[in-house]
Amino acid sequence: MLVALTITAAVSALLAIVAESAGAQRHRAFYVLKPLTTLLILGIALCGPEGDYRTAVAIGLVLSMLGDICLMFAGNAWFLGGLGSFLIAHFLFVWAYAEGLSSYGVPLWCWAGVVYGLGFFAWLLPKTGSLKGPVLVYGLALMGMVLAASARWQANPNLGTTLAMLGAFIFMVSDSALAVRQFNGAYRGAQPLILSTYWLAIGLIALSVSLDA
Repeated sequence: MLVALTITAAVSALLAIVAESAGAQRHRAFYVLKPLTTLLILGIALCGPEGDYRTAVAIGLVLSMLGDICLMFAGNAWFLGGLGSFLIAHFLFVWAYAEGLSSYGVPLWCWAGVVYGLGFFAWLLPKTGSLKGPVLVYGLALMGMVLAASARWQANPNLGTTLAMLGAFIFMVSDSALAVRQFNGAYRGAQPLILSTYWLAIGLIALSVSLDA
C-alpha cells in the first residue's frame, strides 16, 4: 500500500504540474489534482504506525491541503488563508519532531538554514507591505520547523529522521520560491518549482512516519 500510494501521489503531482502549465490558463483538472496529491501524501503518512508522531504529521498534512486549496485562488484574503493553514501545519510538524525527544541539540551545520532564513526575510519583508507581520511570524515558524527536524535527527539519526529533516529543508526552499513570486513578481518556471519542491517536502515528511524508528 505504501509503495502504491507513493507512486500514485508522484503521478498525480506530475499531472497537476502539467495541468497548471498547460496554456495561458490552468486546466480545470488542476483544481482536483492539487488537493488530491496532498490527500494521497496524507495516505502515505497514515500507513505508518499509530502514535503521536503520526497524528501530528497527519493533521499537519490536512491543514496543508486546506492551504493548497486557498492558494489556488487569487487575492490577499486567500493568500492569508493559505498562510494561516500552513502556519498551524508547521506548528504541528514541530510538535511531531519534538515528540519523544529528551534533548534538543542541533548540528552546527543546520544553523545555516537559520542564517539563510534571516537573510532571505531581511530582503523579503520590505516588499510585503501590510502582510509584513503575518509573513514574519510564518518565517519564524518555518525556521523553527527546520531546527526541530534537525534536533530529531541529531537525537536519533536514521532513515526516517533523515527524510523528515530533508523534508523540512526542502519546504523552506519551496516557500522561498513562493514568497519570491508572491512579493517580488512572477518568474519563469515558478509554479513547477514551487509545486515540485512542496510535494517532495511533504512526501518525505509523510514517509518518515513509517521509517522513523
